[in-house]
Amino acid sequence: MEAILSKLKAKAEIAPDNALLRDTISLLTDLHRNEAVTQRVTWDSLIRDFQRLQDQGLWDISEDNTKLLNTLQHFLTTQPSKELDRKPASNMPGPSHPTSRTSQSSFSIIYPDSESAPSPLIPTSDPVLLPLELVEILNRTYFHHLLATDPKRVVPPGKSLVSMLSGPPKGGEDAEKPTLRDKVEDLVHKAFWDEAIESLSNPEPSCQLPRIKSLYQDLLIALTPLLPSQSPVITTLSSPLPPTSSPLNSAIMHLREVVVSLRKRCAPVQDQDLDDLLRSLDEPPLLSSRPISLATLVVDTVKSILRISDVMKEQLSQFVLGNMTEQQLQSAISKQAKNKERKDIVDIWKSWRIESSWRIWLENYQPSFQVNGVAAESQFKWVIRLVQALGSSTPISCQLPTKEPQSIENSLPPILFFSAPVLLEIQNYLQALVIAASLRTLIRVSQGAQASDVMSFMERLWILLKAEIVEEPGSGETKLIHLADEVVRARQLDGAMLSGEEENRLRTAVARTLNHDDPVFVLLQKRILKALADALCHQRLDSRQAGAHTELPKMQTGHDGKRAEKRARITIVLDPEELDAAHGVETPQLTVGRVQGFEDEYLRKVVEEVFVKVDECVRWVEGVWQDVLRVGAVDREFAI
Repeated sequence: MEAILSKLKAKAEIAPDNALLRDTISLLTDLHRNEAVTQRVTWDSLIRDFQRLQDQGLWDISEDNTKLLNTLQHFLTTQPSKELDRKPASNMPGPSHPTSRTSQSSFSIIYPDSESAPSPLIPTSDPVLLPLELVEILNRTYFHHLLATDPKRVVPPGKSLVSMLSGPPKGGEDAEKPTLRDKVEDLVHKAFWDEAIESLSNPEPSCQLPRIKSLYQDLLIALTPLLPSQSPVITTLSSPLPPTSSPLNSAIMHLREVVVSLRKRCAPVQDQDLDDLLRSLDEPPLLSSRPISLATLVVDTVKSILRISDVMKEQLSQFVLGNMTEQQLQSAISKQAKNKERKDIVDIWKSWRIESSWRIWLENYQPSFQVNGVAAESQFKWVIRLVQALGSSTPISCQLPTKEPQSIENSLPPILFFSAPVLLEIQNYLQALVIAASLRTLIRVSQGAQASDVMSFMERLWILLKAEIVEEPGSGETKLIHLADEVVRARQLDGAMLSGEEENRLRTAVARTLNHDDPVFVLLQKRILKALADALCHQRLDSRQAGAHTELPKMQTGHDGKRAEKRARITIVLDPEELDAAHGVETPQLTVGRVQGFEDEYLRKVVEEVFVKVDECVRWVEGVWQDVLRVGAVDREFAI
């Protein structure tokens, strides 16, 4: 640590005003003085800082510097609290190769890279005061959220979820050129393997055994998803090493057992590679030869096994995806996205802040519309509170936690953080519906008017309003002129001959009607918000009554008539729990009644679409945060 700090401090004398260099030195100094700081530091974030320093000419890639980085990575990844947080780096396994152990009967979907995904939650180009790593985590989770709730936003037209998640094969002519980070990691991993050979070349068993155990640990994590839990290989790799005077010979015997097990489970394309490994293990160097020969054989075999296991897992991924229906895949994606969303929010906000924000948000319960009947039940208070937020003239937002509490009007609680973008869109759609209904009151539809004329007016009007929602802001005044033009046009189609003065009065009425304080606007808004609240609450009540008489389908491999297409066809690989139970039960359809002032046929269709969007959002929140919705507290043992 002192060596790398000395080099950085020397660079600081050349560039004393470089903030990145100062921050890196400060962070490494803290690491040097207090190992507990490693709880907050990851190798990914550090290597990114060194890459940026390299870009600025403040760090050189050399063999000496690579060894320093290797030492730094080893220091970070060997802390006890870091063992479960280590991440795989490219295809060259090092001290950070396999990371977390997954259930032997489960298979986690590997999502495509979301850095370039559309509609990022927090654009990386924005001057946000957040660590880039946190921005990437939030954007990736939001990408998964969209993949589960609104896949059409991230899945290209004409493509399926299966085709998107399959991804292109690695390598090939179109493979990207290695980045600086790839080169650094390759050097670091080469140094790691070289150090492993050096350690195993020491003839003392007390020096060899710890290194062999470390390699076994990496093998165990890599092979756990590929082998049954009762496999002798899993038992061997997870058990303490027996005392022996020849650890390397024992390791060769164990590695041969691993290769034989993989040979039984791999695709035929891997047979040749595994057969070559078996031949090398069947003919190891003589005991009289230098220890480095046996050490090299052990290390090269471990490297090959890790590489082949990565290939097998990728093939397994494609096989499972190819045998899943879109509904099964959507269910698995939904389950994983909910778990990831919940974990990230709890990690960032912490339970106490989530509970406090939720309580404060509910205390601001002041709906502008009448609440009675089913909607007045306490269990639906949060639904009414959400509809209240959607009816506000202040845009919905959900702020990241700050050191000092901030009071922001119409701010949502943390559990709605990843739903905030779609809720803001819904808020705009509700406002647009009220505007359309308000403007419709300014035209007179005579008995002799053609229905097509009226529909033409509403359709043309909605095109303008929808464009205002999806396009960039700043064109409001232009849109107001267009809306007034449509109202004038509709009056003329009705046969009215408007003088210049009458047309001006009509355009003034249009501007007045679009005011949030206009009596017509307020009345129509109350009506649609009340209708939305009633529809959501009745739907929740109907769902619970239907659920009381409906058993969830059993996820099993047996034949089950019409339910067969809803189950995973390979339960050994795909954990049945990954299939969201909500996808196995028919949800009662949201019933949208007649809303006075929105009787127009075209408007009714749009109203129903918007209400369904709100219902989908509410159901998603119910699936992730049932504990908070029911008792206002985060249950650490709550299972989705």
